[in-house]
Amino acid sequence: MIYKLLFLLMSCLVLTGCWDKVELNDITLATGIAIEKGEKAKYKLTVESLNSPELTKDATGNTPATTFSVEGNSVSELADKMNVGLTRRLIYSHTRLLVIDEALASEGLLSFLDFLERSGEFRNDFNIMIVKDAKASDVLKVTYPFQKSPSLKIHTQADTMLHEWGGDPKVRLTDFIEAIISDGKEPIAAAITIQGDPKKGQSIENNQKLDLDALVVFYGSAVFHNDTFVGYLNLEDTRNYLWTQDLYHTSLSVPCNKSKENPLFIDVRVLHSSSRQEVEYKHERPYIKVRIVSEARLQGVQCGDDITKIDTIKKYERFTEDYIKSEIARTIRKVQEEYGVDIFGFGETMNRQHYDEFQKVKETWNEEFKRAEIEVEVDMYLRRSGIRNRSFITDLNELKEKQQEDE
Repeated sequence: MIYKLLFLLMSCLVLTGCWDKVELNDITLATGIAIEKGEKAKYKLTVESLNSPELTKDATGNTPATTFSVEGNSVSELADKMNVGLTRRLIYSHTRLLVIDEALASEGLLSFLDFLERSGEFRNDFNIMIVKDAKASDVLKVTYPFQKSPSLKIHTQADTMLHEWGGDPKVRLTDFIEAIISDGKEPIAAAITIQGDPKKGQSIENNQKLDLDALVVFYGSAVFHNDTFVGYLNLEDTRNYLWTQDLYHTSLSVPCNKSKENPLFIDVRVLHSSSRQEVEYKHERPYIKVRIVSEARLQGVQCGDDITKIDTIKKYERFTEDYIKSEIARTIRKVQEEYGVDIFGFGETMNRQHYDEFQKVKETWNEEFKRAEIEVEVDMYLRRSGIRNRSFITDLNELKEKQQEDE
């Protein structure tokens, strides 16, 4: 009898079936979310949902994605309220983008980030972006010819931007929350804006033009104090920030002469970069040292020096080191003076390297950061010069010199 009961119990475990099944025809994927201030309530939540058949080769020409907005006093309630206008159940686990209005970010984000981090409906790997000079909801409506979903376009754009040039700080939900609760580091997020007319950018005709009426472009990054937005860094400053966080790849135009009337440059493609921070507290202030080690290749030369010579390569390495060093130091000083928050994680570094000393200044670390002494050291190694060793510009310069001598 006991064996029969055990058999029945075991059968119940393996024969339950798909008790929580959901038919594909009954759901739709939410790929992007925009949160901004509501006109009649605290929040306005806009969700982009996919029309999946229109993303296949058998598309009929209908819109590939739709957006719908509702207002209320709780983001968690609004996420469940979307079926006021949408027929299918929304699946939020494929969300790739969270767009937040600048005005709302200026008041703090904790009130709804807690729900997004706590909810089992959302993953924690979506991009967080702040919208500059535009509505967050409009970002999810601007069409693009090569990627039919606006939020998937921006997600792909962010990843490509990060790996090709370095303008995206690559901040996901977990990164943002970890920075908020961290001792010695403040949050940062990507910043985007709409170039052109957002209203015209919502039409399908926008995809049929060579010169698009509207386009979502990267502005740089948004700087926070705890969960509150305090200002922006442009693309160049964002890249300089990323130098301190192990930049992937980027391209540089480095001055190789001192002429203001006819400046000349060398073009450098960074292939690999790593950074190391050292922080000490002495003479009643922090001393911060940032060391960057990079490998790059020479992609173009305007100065006409003979790059087959070791001395020329060494000179160009020195030019590049000085340029990167001055740019990184300029951005750190800008953050110190304008925002006074440590987005670089120097406080975290001091906490690891000198725990006891950091505990004494932990509560006032941002104030300590504002008056910290900064030293930047860069080691650049130019490994290759493309598929040509000698530049034709060098040959032209030598020919001109010879002609002048003959005259």
